[in-house]
This record gives sequence, structure tokens and C-alpha cells, in this order.
Amino acid sequence: MTVQLKWGLRFLAVAVLALCLAPLVLDRETVFRLGEESGLIEQGSVWIWLAAAVWTLGRTLQARRWLPLAFALVMVLMGVREAGLPPELVPSGKALLSWRHYADASIDPLRRLITGGLVLAFLVSLIASVVATLRYLWRQQGWRRPDGQFFVLALVLLVVAQLAEGWAGHRDTPDTDLWVLWALMLEEGLEALGAVFTLAASTLRGWWVFRPAR
Repeated sequence: MTVQLKWGLRFLAVAVLALCLAPLVLDRETVFRLGEESGLIEQGSVWIWLAAAVWTLGRTLQARRWLPLAFALVMVLMGVREAGLPPELVPSGKALLSWRHYADASIDPLRRLITGGLVLAFLVSLIASVVATLRYLWRQQGWRRPDGQFFVLALVLLVVAQLAEGWAGHRDTPDTDLWVLWALMLEEGLEALGAVFTLAASTLRGWWVFRPAR
């Protein structure tokens, strides 16, 4: 186990413990404000994702490689996802992935063209990032190295956060059961931790996407 992973796991343990203790030591209204959609934790996640994107973009411009740019675009997408899309521009995030949205004549053609191009760029970036990461983890045994370990941790945390999201059910009132408050804190907290570990991986000097391809 690498030194970076040891410290990362210690940080993760303390953070998860704090998330679990919050509903027990804080009043329910405060916990709800922290864990609700657009709450303080989610707002923090947005800035962490954007910081990771800016950091990666800066390194990308210096390295002049295209693959890190794909990761930067995915990080921006995750930050936008956390922040939410303005309803006056996009009624639903799912609409961007629906053919009906682009076939709707009531929507300005230029707007459909721009959104379609952005969605296509993000999808290509997402696929490229996932494929490249899996190849690194499998072929080069990247799971043994800090950058690969942090990315795996980030992915696991984001998946578990989605499970907690279904458990929480997006309650819109602080008058909820204790287990719902736990789910709210874990959902937003684990998503924020996923962003933290992604940022940590992107700041490592030996991040594999900036090394020559093998």
C-alpha cells in the first residue's frame, strides 16, 4: 500500500465518520441544510470539480496532449451536474440525451446545434476517459499506483453516493427520519469526497495521462 493511499484512506475514514455523526450531534434542520440538493456540501463539490478541471487544463496546455483534455471536460461536466442546469435553458438534463430535444422545431436551431455539439464533446470525452483509465488499471497495473488508486476510490465513492441518493429519496423537508438524514449526508458527502480524490489524483506529479502512451 502506497503512502498516499494510506493517508487517503485515513482521510476518508475521518470524513465518513463525520458524515455519520452529523445527524446525531447537529439539529435536523442544520443537517438538512448541509445535505439537501444545492446545500453547502453540494456547492463545495461544484468548486472542487471545477478546481480539478482548471488544474488539469493548465497541465494539459503545458503537456500539449489531448487525453488530459478529455478528463478536464468530464470534470467540468461533473461540476455542472452538481450545480444543475438552468431550467430556462434546459428543462431537464435528460432532455439533452433525447433525440426529441433536437428534433423539436420550437427550439432555436442554433441553440440545438450548440447544445448538441457540447453533449457530443462530453460523451466522447467520457468514453475516452473511461476506456483509457480501464486500460491503465488493467494493462499497466495502475491500481498499484497512487493515481490509479485515487481514481478507483473516487469512482467507488460516486457509485455509493448514487445508491445513497435512491435511499434518501430527495426529501424536501427537514422533518425526516434519522436514516434519511444519514442518507442525505452520505449522498452529498461521498460525492464531494469523490471530487476530492479526483482532484488529488490530478495533482499528482506522476499522473499517468501526462506520461507517454505505452
